[in-house]
Amino acid sequence: MREALIESLRSESPVAFVENFLFDRIPAVFAEDRLSFVAWKRALGEKIEVDPACITIVGSAATGASLNPTKNFKLFDETSDVDVAIVSPYHFTVGWRYLRMNSVIRLRVDARTKNAWDEHVSRYIYWGTLATDRLLGVLPFGLQWLTATTDMAQIPPTVGRQINLRIYADYDSLRAYHVHGVRNLRDSQIG
Repeated sequence: MREALIESLRSESPVAFVENFLFDRIPAVFAEDRLSFVAWKRALGEKIEVDPACITIVGSAATGASLNPTKNFKLFDETSDVDVAIVSPYHFTVGWRYLRMNSVIRLRVDARTKNAWDEHVSRYIYWGTLATDRLLGVLPFGLQWLTATTDMAQIPPTVGRQINLRIYADYDSLRAYHVHGVRNLRDSQIG
């Protein structure tokens, strides 16, 4: 698995790699079970009020190995989390507006949350994304989504796994963010 992934990183453009390994496939965590994957997305979509077509599993749960440059293509295993991209202009706008308009609340949160808040202002917003795994608790829809991630960790094949949600403003933001990451990975790890 790892060798095939590295070879594809070498031979395919970052755009083609992202399409083939992240966006247009049944994620590795679902072991080629399309019906289970579709049902899982439908259940999550109902819980967070997002169309299931706007939900994409990314990261090692999708590819079968980590694309994080510090993890050396670590294979997806029983300890791996599940990263889920949510394309929702509505939730992105509500979340970003909340972060921008509530700087007083920012002063009252713990250091980890404050750092994540600052990182969004300086980095993530450029890519049209909110990494809710760090800020979900402070967002207006946070409780609903936290409950949903807990519920989804009870449904096979994600039983017992941490589910991380990341919101994207639109599909172009999702694509650009991941193409950029794959390009950086390819340049830094495999030349």
